[in-house]
Amino acid sequence: MRTVVIPALLTLLGAAVPSLIAQAPASPYVSVLGVVEKVDAAGKVVTVKPEKGDPTTIKFDDKTSFLQLAAGEKDMKKATPASALDIAPGDHVLARVLTVDPTGKPARTVVIEKQSDLAKLNQRQEEEWKTATSGLITSIDPAAKQIKIMAKMPGSPAPKEVVVDIGGHVDFTHYNPATGKYEPATLAAIKTGDQLRVLGQKNADSTVIKAEAVGSGSFKTIGVQVKTIDVAGNLITGVETASKKPVVIALRTDTSLKKFSDVSALMVARQLNPTYQQAGGRGRRGGGGEAPPPAEGAEQAAATPPAGGEGGQGRGFGGRGGGRGGRNMDIGKIIEQQPAIQLADLKPNDAIIVTGATGDDTSKITATALVAGVEPILRAAPSNAPDPLAGSWNMGGAPGGEGQ
Repeated sequence: MRTVVIPALLTLLGAAVPSLIAQAPASPYVSVLGVVEKVDAAGKVVTVKPEKGDPTTIKFDDKTSFLQLAAGEKDMKKATPASALDIAPGDHVLARVLTVDPTGKPARTVVIEKQSDLAKLNQRQEEEWKTATSGLITSIDPAAKQIKIMAKMPGSPAPKEVVVDIGGHVDFTHYNPATGKYEPATLAAIKTGDQLRVLGQKNADSTVIKAEAVGSGSFKTIGVQVKTIDVAGNLITGVETASKKPVVIALRTDTSLKKFSDVSALMVARQLNPTYQQAGGRGRRGGGGEAPPPAEGAEQAAATPPAGGEGGQGRGFGGRGGGRGGRNMDIGKIIEQQPAIQLADLKPNDAIIVTGATGDDTSKITATALVAGVEPILRAAPSNAPDPLAGSWNMGGAPGGEGQ
């Protein structure tokens, strides 16, 4: 899964500009932040695409001050002198322009973050977030500056309570299903029941973390029996197999759509339950009787929320039985190896498992990943087991990385 970066310029904009406004509400300048689309050196114009809204232009002249800031750097004192020749498409810029005529008058200052530096930062942040502690939020105490989560710990068969200390400076981000990105947020955006990932200093047994960065979001993994497919609208309607309630699944252009091959699905099913037989019932040794319909299997599979958090820091299938494929099957890698499909390949009554984000309307989910061909897996999963694919996917990307 790709990840999305929160550039240092955006942090600067969020932290510094409100302070400037508070001190000088009548400031004649406004900030323009965006990604460079085109540079017209002869005309002294830069076309910029803001994160929201249509492209705009920034003019410059011989009096415009150009500075270059290293990606991820927050101290403007560390910016180095630059020139208009240093700007290229893909770079991020922060320009201070006149409020009365932002596109007609030359900018006073233009700060540049180079695309190449951002790419390196993205890669570094992506690797960092792979080590993040992930879990389900059980309580939030703003007065004590603490968040408690239930997180899967290495070597522990069951999730443990982890106290997240947010007393210091913390970079909060929250996943927005509408944009498919982690966006700057505050503690107020986090809710009990959200999935949370945290980077920071841990104590000896990792039960207390002094947070430096926190990413949160309302994610879930559900089993769905498909009813209709709207290819043009990128929508699926169906029934959530745990609650039997209707659900609408919206797909983004970057939603991962995969389908288990028969061999892979059977391999995973037998890893879940070594007694499973293709023609047999759920968990029946020797295969006597009819297998339940996909919806019943999906209900059992989706009954428990994902334990791995939105970052896919999940348990895999280690230690569950001795079926084919070994005891430490990496379900994430297996899913990556499965053939990609198109939305049009799905049919009514197919059983699928969907991971995605929800907003205020919990009957709608914006899918980050979808897997079809899961009937054998759902049938084989022990009836009292959690979702067999929980924690296997990167749900929405890393809070600190690039892409979506």
